[in-house]
This record gives sequence, C-alpha cells and structure tokens, in this order.
Amino acid sequence: MASAEIHSIQTVSGNQPRMRRLIEEAGQTFLPGTPVVILTAGDGGLAAWVGTNNTVIAGFSKEFGQNLAALGTTPTAAVNPNPQPSTGQAVPFEASAVSISRPLFRDGRQAVEVATSDTIFVGQVGPAQTAVAANVGNSYGMTKDSDNHWYVDLTKSTSGTNTLVTITKLDPNDQSATPRSVYFVVQPALQQLVA
Repeated sequence: MASAEIHSIQTVSGNQPRMRRLIEEAGQTFLPGTPVVILTAGDGGLAAWVGTNNTVIAGFSKEFGQNLAALGTTPTAAVNPNPQPSTGQAVPFEASAVSISRPLFRDGRQAVEVATSDTIFVGQVGPAQTAVAANVGNSYGMTKDSDNHWYVDLTKSTSGTNTLVTITKLDPNDQSATPRSVYFVVQPALQQLVA
C-alpha cells in the first residue's frame, strides 16, 4: 500500500504554496492528498480525479471529502454547521486507527494545494516499486492504491499518453534500503488552474 498523503514540500520561488478553497461537488469521500479536478460538466464543483492520465488536475486536497448532499451545501445553523465527525477516517500506517480531527468548518468548500510549476509535491511510488536516480527528470502517471491513497506509478511512463507528473528529485529524508518517496511537479500542460 502507498499510505502516504501527497502534499506540498517546497516551492521553486521560496514563496508559500498556492492554496485555494474551492466549492465541493456532492458525494465526495476522498482522503487528504487526493488529486482533484474542477468538473467542466454539470455543476462545475471540485471532485476527486478519476485517474485518467493526460487530463488536467486542479491540485491535491488538504482535507477529507465532506460527502455533501448537494454542490457546496452547508448545514443550517439548527443542524450544527460545524459537526464533529463521529466515525473518523483511516490513518496512514495504522490499519485499526481512525482520525477524528478538530471540528470541521463546513462551508461547502475544500482546501486545495494548487498544482503550479512553482509548487513541488512529495509522494510515494508504487508499493512494489523503488525510486532510483534514473527516475529523476522523467514523467509518470498516478494510481490510487487499495487504501485509497494516490502514488506516482513508475509503470505509467509513456510520454504523451499516460503521464501526469515529473519527478524532480528523490526525497532526501527517505533513507530506506528501497526508497519510495519522491518530489514531483504536475506537468504544466495538465495544471487546470494556471492561466
């Protein structure tokens, strides 16, 4: 299993990563670190990326999908607009644990780290894959693992047909015998929110 949440690690410019709160589509139940896209059909809300490579992404989610009843809905004050989740979400590397975080601010929006050429993300390669120096500078696709976390898939490497991200370097903090953690950027042509 991949099990590591994708998130920004640094920027080329030294500035803070670009973040936005975008209106969330109904029925979204993704994990933090999920690639997300603004739908161009229907309501135009933010939804989990379906994994079709060579399609744009807006960035990576910072929160759990809120499973809203309708696009951007917020509960009425009488229903408690900021409820504490009762069941929690899965915790990476702890199969029997759940995370019940601080009360959610449910305004019908989702925090997103925007995919830009300036933002460098950190994530893992596939469960049976090892990141090596030869991967740096190459482009790869992404795949969702059985635990619903996403990873850079070294088997998806056909340029122009199934790639999404470019590895910029191996994670210097991953000192294991079979390193899996890499830094990457989303390819410029596939960055949905960059004009």
